[in-house]
Amino acid sequence: MKTCLCLIPLMVCLALVPARAADQASAPSPVDKPAGTAASDLPKSTDPLIDPLTGTPYLAVHNGDIVECATFMIEFQLAHPSEHTLLLYGEIHDVPTHVYPAVAFTWKGRVYFHSYEIGDVCVPDLTPEQVSDGYMSRLDKAYVKLMRFYFQKTYESQHLPFPPSDEQAYQLEQADAAPHVLPNELPGDTDDIQARRVLARLAYHTLAISKFALNVPFTYTDGKPFTCDVVAFDFGGLRWEWTSHGCGYLGLAAKDFRSSMLDSIIFSIDYQKANPSEKVYCFLHEASGKDHMPGNTVSTTVFTKHGQLWFHHAVPGDLLSSLSLDDLKDSDKVIDADLAAFHSADKKFQQEDAQLRHQPPSGLKKYLKGYKAPDLSTAGIFADFKKRGVEAELVTDSGSPEIIFMWGNQPYTYIQGLGCYPGKLKQTPASN
Repeated sequence: MKTCLCLIPLMVCLALVPARAADQASAPSPVDKPAGTAASDLPKSTDPLIDPLTGTPYLAVHNGDIVECATFMIEFQLAHPSEHTLLLYGEIHDVPTHVYPAVAFTWKGRVYFHSYEIGDVCVPDLTPEQVSDGYMSRLDKAYVKLMRFYFQKTYESQHLPFPPSDEQAYQLEQADAAPHVLPNELPGDTDDIQARRVLARLAYHTLAISKFALNVPFTYTDGKPFTCDVVAFDFGGLRWEWTSHGCGYLGLAAKDFRSSMLDSIIFSIDYQKANPSEKVYCFLHEASGKDHMPGNTVSTTVFTKHGQLWFHHAVPGDLLSSLSLDDLKDSDKVIDADLAAFHSADKKFQQEDAQLRHQPPSGLKKYLKGYKAPDLSTAGIFADFKKRGVEAELVTDSGSPEIIFMWGNQPYTYIQGLGCYPGKLKQTPASN
């Protein structure tokens, strides 16, 4: 849940130029503009539910701060690759904490802020070169100052007392009156419908979802219980949580790794090339467990090293095996032995990893320790395959790009964010 914004006397020198007030029914427009004469070059909205900069719908959910920012950044960069965006979240020192994220972006030589609260606002005293990590603190402070001004004036225009916290706003049934320019609901919405809409949009952009739960019990500080839907996801190397009561920062995102089949293919080719006297054995099988889509193909990979057998894992690392070469004739035995060794090592790895991730964004370099995430896009995997001579075809005529490739004389399909599947799908399992 978000904390209150303490009101202080402001000397705002920014030009407040609202690009749109999309939710005409309940979202107030910025009022009593601070001094400034800069005009906006942004395209005008013809549909209050569609972002004219991206051509895509707003999420239209309560307290959509972080999810509106994440989807805007992805979709804006796709539509305008020559422009720049930067996620603003201020100086985060404690985890978990509650934040008011926004996006700084460039448009035709000017700098704008984008957020659920104030929409799109021109900032004339900044230059496009300043939309960078080095100016994060200055940009965030400018945004917070502007938002405080807007919050105060909007409450005054509606003749509402400024609540000391968002929590009290909900208890006073004033949550929808809180300042926001982007739409915050659609006809017929319920909390569950909004949560599922957030989940679907983030999944469409293949963002990792770490938690999706409906009707999670919470308690206000006065002891009054309430329930709230929760969607936690990774974006920009950080882990965020959205609820209809507000958003929060949960720590650093988990590292990204290739699916076991892709990792097995690349490892097999590279390892055999570097060690021609050694062998690699791949046991392909359907994945099991709640973390995998039905039909997803994974690999149990065994390799020889100096007369011993090892199980290959990108995470938690390669594991020594007690199997013999004769044991490799029984694939079930190999897979079971690998899972037994993996679960024990992975549990310890995940505990250590969670401790490292539970820190401010400034700890990202320490957490990564030089680790560079692989390119998991279809273009990135396709390039990895072609580099190693794997027969592959990039297919772009389906709902989303796919790679059809040959391995073990059998065709498989790779779908970004989902993994590998047997056969030539040319459509995602989710669309079936």
